[in-house]
Formats: sequence, C-alpha cells, structure tokens
Amino acid sequence: MSRKGADSRDYIIPFGIFREADVPCDFTLPPGMPGEFVGIFLPQDRAARALRRFPPCAVVLAGAAIWIVTRHSTDYTVVPLASLEALECGRMLLLGWIGLQWNGGSQTLRYNRRTAPTVEEFLQRLKASWFKGMLGAPGEDARTFGIEPNLKFRNAASDELIPDEAPLLQFFQPPVCRMERHFGFRREIRKPGDFLILSNRRLLWITDRHRSVQDQYGSVARSAAVPALQRVRSNYVDGGLVIEIGLRSGALWSVPVAGKREDEAKAFTDMAGRAVDAKTCSAGMGRV
Repeated sequence: MSRKGADSRDYIIPFGIFREADVPCDFTLPPGMPGEFVGIFLPQDRAARALRRFPPCAVVLAGAAIWIVTRHSTDYTVVPLASLEALECGRMLLLGWIGLQWNGGSQTLRYNRRTAPTVEEFLQRLKASWFKGMLGAPGEDARTFGIEPNLKFRNAASDELIPDEAPLLQFFQPPVCRMERHFGFRREIRKPGDFLILSNRRLLWITDRHRSVQDQYGSVARSAAVPALQRVRSNYVDGGLVIEIGLRSGALWSVPVAGKREDEAKAFTDMAGRAVDAKTCSAGMGRV
C-alpha cells in the first residue's frame, strides 16, 4: 500500500516499520538516528478527549535506544535502553497501551488491540534488546509461593516471557469475588489478582487491577529490568502488608497482599530481596 501523500491521522491500525520507506510521509526521521532499525507506527487515539494526548506516532528501536517521533514535528524523544527503568503493557479488551518510564521521564502510547499481534511482535523485540542484566543461573523449576496461577495469569505470563528468560521465583494471589450485604442489599465485591515473577532478566508484575478495580477480561504487565531494581521487600502500610518494589529512580511499586497470603509473600520478598541486593552489590563493585 502506497503512503505517498497520505495523512497519518487517517490510519486506524498499527503497522511495522523496518525501513525508511515504511515511515508515513508526514513524519521525518530524526537526524543521527541509525539507518538500521525496527519499529511500529501507532495511529492516533480517536476518542474525542484523547486526540491531543495521543497523536499518531512512530516508535523505533535503533542504536540501543527507543526513538519516539510524531508527525510534522522536529521534536522527538530518545530513551537509551540503559536508562529505561520500566515497561508497562496494558491489555484491556480493545484498549491497549505501552507505558515507558526512564530516568527523568515517562510516556504512555495507546493503540487499538484489533491488530495486537503486530504490536506484540515489536514488544518482544524491544524486551529482547532491553533485558541485558542477568541474575543467577535459573534452576529447572521456579520456586513458587502462594498458589499456582490460574489459566488467565498463566497465559499472560507465557505471552510476556521471551526466549532465554526463565522464572526463578514467583508469587501468585488469585482474584477474589464474593457477595457482601450492605444496608440490606447484596452486592458483588471483586478484588484483583497479582502475579509476581522474578526471572533471570527482570521482575514482572502481572495484575488485572485497572483504575483501582478488577478487570475480568484484561491484564496489565509491568516489567523492571534487573539493573533498575533497588530493592524488593515487604512492609506494613495502613495495617496491611504490601510488597514494595523500589526502582533506582526512587519510583515505588506497591502490591497489596491478602491476609492469608502474608507468610508466602514474606518468603517471596525475602528470597527476591536477597537476589536483588546481591546483584546491586556486585554491580557497585564492577562485577556485573
């Protein structure tokens, strides 16, 4: 399909970018960007309130960096992979988004999941290039705390993991659905599930928590590469146990723990914390 003279705001589906000819004609590649690259075009979010916040953009992986380019603009964002701390992949029915967090900045890019395989292929390439730091050699089986993940979370984890990545530790607490009575009326209460995996390449947190409530039909996966991890610990906040994951920038992930899962959560954070502390000390002494 020729894109000569076309307006990228009219495009409605993502597509891969593998050469300059694949870039929409109303985009200009930044000077200094390496000639060999792989990327993806994300059309603008067509929701009325999102037009300004999520314009069409090209996300390109080139020269050990992510380049984010928008139409008719000489402004662009370059994120070295070494500075990238966290990646968030949201998958909620037709709503998908990619969240990037790095030292000094963050950006969220939305897309329609009708063509999710194209985006997922790019994300796999990105993760394979990004996850360079390694923890200890994986054993045959991951050490499991909590209970075995259900089918939804197993599938989500399988979609996230990349070749040569192996889980070392994992903790899972399932979603909870129960009926409660309030002022004589019965109502359904849903609490989200959480699946934490410490692999030899990253810490992965998969949850079906979206805007503070459980989403039965979607999930959000957050990844922090090994070099970005500062600590993993358990802590009591407002009377409840949480698993805290601290990143080198000072950002903090907080995973609430159900009361009956506290012992397993503490065991997971104890082992994960020691692994992260050992890696941090080794990096500080120049033995990465």
